[in-house]
Amino acid sequence: MKPYLLLFCCLLGLSGELFAAAERRVALVIGNNDYQNIVRLEKAVNDANSVAAELRKVGFEVQSFNNIGQKRMNLAINDFVQKVSGGGVGVFFFAGHGLQIDNQNFLVPVDMDTPNDPADVADQAISVPGLQEKLASAKAKYSLLVLDACRNNPLPKKAGRSIGSTRGLAMTSSPNGQTVLYSAGANQEALDSLGSNDRNPNGLFTREFLPMISQPGLSSTDALKKTRSMVIQKAKSVGHDQQPAIYDQTDGDFYFVPGPAAPAPAQGGTTTVVQAVDPKAVELSFWDSIKDSKQAEDYQDYLSKYPNGQFAPLASRRVAAMKQASVSRSSDAAPAPAASAPPPAVAMAAPAPPAAAPSIASKLEEQGRMNNLKVTDLRATKKDNLLRIQAEITNISPGDQQLYYRFKWLDRDGFTVWDEEPWKPMIVYGNQKQIINVSSPTFKATDFRLILQSPDNTPN
Repeated sequence: MKPYLLLFCCLLGLSGELFAAAERRVALVIGNNDYQNIVRLEKAVNDANSVAAELRKVGFEVQSFNNIGQKRMNLAINDFVQKVSGGGVGVFFFAGHGLQIDNQNFLVPVDMDTPNDPADVADQAISVPGLQEKLASAKAKYSLLVLDACRNNPLPKKAGRSIGSTRGLAMTSSPNGQTVLYSAGANQEALDSLGSNDRNPNGLFTREFLPMISQPGLSSTDALKKTRSMVIQKAKSVGHDQQPAIYDQTDGDFYFVPGPAAPAPAQGGTTTVVQAVDPKAVELSFWDSIKDSKQAEDYQDYLSKYPNGQFAPLASRRVAAMKQASVSRSSDAAPAPAASAPPPAVAMAAPAPPAAAPSIASKLEEQGRMNNLKVTDLRATKKDNLLRIQAEITNISPGDQQLYYRFKWLDRDGFTVWDEEPWKPMIVYGNQKQIINVSSPTFKATDFRLILQSPDNTPN
């Protein structure tokens, strides 16, 4: 037999999972705070935005929605199910109000009216078993549902019959190929905070779950176990019982980020199913994040990473067009030659480290005093009429530190010129530095403030 035929036959004999084409990895993330007729929440939108950002980083095609009603939730879910149909991999994350009626769990849209009868809930809310049945019918290869929705049931009692007094969500079952993660166990409540001095922008479950998403080789089951341990410990510290729960009907493990290949199982053992990151999906996610950019550097970053990528010709044309437009603007602005002049002063350039400290301090707003994290360098330049900020964050402690940050964009008079940004999470590893790079979202921004907070902060 010819060598290449022998190789082909050998490949045919190996496990299909190892050589199958990488699945489409899709995530639907929903955060509901602004309930119109029941108790509003504070951190669900932050939770959802943080999770969406982490999933994009590890190659998911993410659709993210905040404060949406029943119709929009159903449309988003149907679109999500369609995208993962026929063997795709899907992650659904919901943060908001959840409740149980007759041992069936529901996710609450922001426009739900206060119900007069338990049947009203089924008419207006999103059934979790209904979502699971849709995913099962679509034959998604693997589905992970993360429901950070076990909060206080917000509904009132009616005519002596409890519509809203049951705590948390009920136990559930999972169709084959699905895993459901709850931020708290059956009939438990999930904490939004650990007390009045807790300034963390995320709820307890999400803040502990977030770092697990980007850890290579950590299965969803192990991620939950690690998260569960931390949540139980921190909830008990304030006298609360919260034990995240998992309901699993899969044959193997799901990995957000695959690690090194696992050793072959012993004879009679079970082969672990590893969900590989699709390089094309990662490239597409990268392109989607810059496709509307007005900055040539963004397209150059894409070309550096994907010189032969599927969007490389388009990226090259956009870079060339932007450079030509820049040359034209320069010619129009300076019709006559002028004496050589030094480049424009950097907005926050500090020629020497001692001079940088006052400038840095004037641009920072710390939510509490940061103990272990320090902004050791902060620079701002203006390019193509947009501010570009680079901030260096240093962890002076040996342990890893969680940081949350966002920017406030101002005009020269100190007035805000852009909507409030969601908090963005970052882990700064022990005795290391992390760099934040960001461009202002509007040319009207001529100044900024970098707002920072960390769970380790000392309250003001």
